[in-house]
Amino acid sequence: MIKNFIDLHSHIAWDIDDGIKSKKEALIALKQAKEDGILGICLTPHVICGKTNKYLFQNILKRQQEMMELGKELGLYLYSGAEMFMNIDFLDSLDAGIYQTLNESRYMLVEFDLSRDVHYISYIDEYLDELFCRGFIPIIAHVERFFPMGLDMDMIENWLELGCLLQCNRTSLLGFHGKVIQRNAKELIKDRMISLVCTDTHRTIGNRIEKLSDAYEIVEKLTDTNYANELFFKNPLIILNDEDFSV
Repeated sequence: MIKNFIDLHSHIAWDIDDGIKSKKEALIALKQAKEDGILGICLTPHVICGKTNKYLFQNILKRQQEMMELGKELGLYLYSGAEMFMNIDFLDSLDAGIYQTLNESRYMLVEFDLSRDVHYISYIDEYLDELFCRGFIPIIAHVERFFPMGLDMDMIENWLELGCLLQCNRTSLLGFHGKVIQRNAKELIKDRMISLVCTDTHRTIGNRIEKLSDAYEIVEKLTDTNYANELFFKNPLIILNDEDFSV
């Protein structure tokens, strides 16, 4: 097993969203990451389009800088980013400059409303296409969680044909979101449709913590070592460096 993981989806920047709440807990999360072999973390707080105004966005940027300083003290590489909530106000937020990509690259982590049936969010493909027109490459966060009744492969294949990348959560692979979501995650991994597996860390105790080694072992067993290394290190590095994926 490699011990050089990179986590591109994490809510450990404290007190700016529903993730880690205090500086003390943020330090604990960083130490947990280091102990598990995670050497790089992208700070991806929620940016709720239409609600995250310029003042709140500046607070996010400030807190990320503070987190990066904490990371340096522990020998960890921390990067800026966001999990952009793709709602009806999404394009307005882009126009206003209230957005972040992963490490200032072309790659943008986006999510939809988990409380809604993804089939009835009419603007998804339009907005994804608009991102490409603006020079961005969307990464759809925790894609397996948008299908609580089982995967819609037509929809997923359409996203891939558009050029989107798909990210899977560690917690999904471990079954913490139920058997259907776990089955979705494993099926997408087996079909090699996933480009990243991340923690989506929100806590320092329980399931949603900074840990990737257990998910790596699952992916390695489902596929092979080379693919596991791509999902947990090689692909994240391509994104952080703003490089192109080979076709």
